[in-house]
Amino acid sequence: MLKAQLYAEEMGRFPANDWRFGLFSSLSLEFLARAALSNFSPVLLADQQSWRNIMYALGREATSKKFSATSIGTKEVLVRLKELLPSFTEEIAGFCSKHVERRNIELHTGEAAFLEAATSEWLPRFYRACSVLLQSMDLPLQDLVPDAGKAQEMIASLEDAAARAVEQDIKAHAKVWSNTAEKDRKTLTEQATTWAARQSGHREKCPACHSPGLLNGDPIGTVDTSIGDDEVIQRQSMLPSTFECVACRLKISGFSKLSACGMGNVFTETSTYTAAEYFNLYTEDDLEDARREGHDYEMDNNE
Repeated sequence: MLKAQLYAEEMGRFPANDWRFGLFSSLSLEFLARAALSNFSPVLLADQQSWRNIMYALGREATSKKFSATSIGTKEVLVRLKELLPSFTEEIAGFCSKHVERRNIELHTGEAAFLEAATSEWLPRFYRACSVLLQSMDLPLQDLVPDAGKAQEMIASLEDAAARAVEQDIKAHAKVWSNTAEKDRKTLTEQATTWAARQSGHREKCPACHSPGLLNGDPIGTVDTSIGDDEVIQRQSMLPSTFECVACRLKISGFSKLSACGMGNVFTETSTYTAAEYFNLYTEDDLEDARREGHDYEMDNNE
């Protein structure tokens, strides 16, 4: 966290249109993401290719000469945060990945990535990502950003822009739908109903044409598992990420837009398995097929 603050201070030494402002922001963001993941457990940052890295993350002394601890890459840090931290949505993770990639382009190619990127494009999203990561550690935005009030205004502008964009999109699709012949609307609604019933996802009424559509999301939180006599049921909370209606062809991507039109509520995905499927057990049919193929199995008398 201290290194993230150090780079944030360096960022503040330059005007926003200076390429160094962008470069130091990307460095600050990367170390802030690592601090947030470490807040769950430092072990999550250890490169698992060597068990010594895990021991180092546990605070143990090195047991090998010339040992130098290594951590996972930033891409994997973001993947783990997206699963562990519900507020770290696909949108935010995608921005972080793109911003870190700008840093790589800036440092390792001849391209001036931060000169070409407009601050209006990335700065509000940078502050939103920082705010979410800091909140996961119970820290305020002002711990990283001196003018936190202005940063909050930029974050709010993202939500306003998302609301305006999705409202216009819904109105446009609703207008086309209203101009469609009633007979065709009925046929399209029936097709949408059949499609939604057969596809995986959470069924939700389309805000433009009111036909059944499908809401899909990203898993958040832990999986609840219940084991019965002959089946295993797992329930996973999902944070909405996309909506699609095949009747009027409306598609909405991104949690901020879905939330703006009333489809941002977390839903539950339920999966049911047989005991054999869940525990990877062989069934009698599997064993019989194996016998016919010439495989021999020895009796297990160790019970």
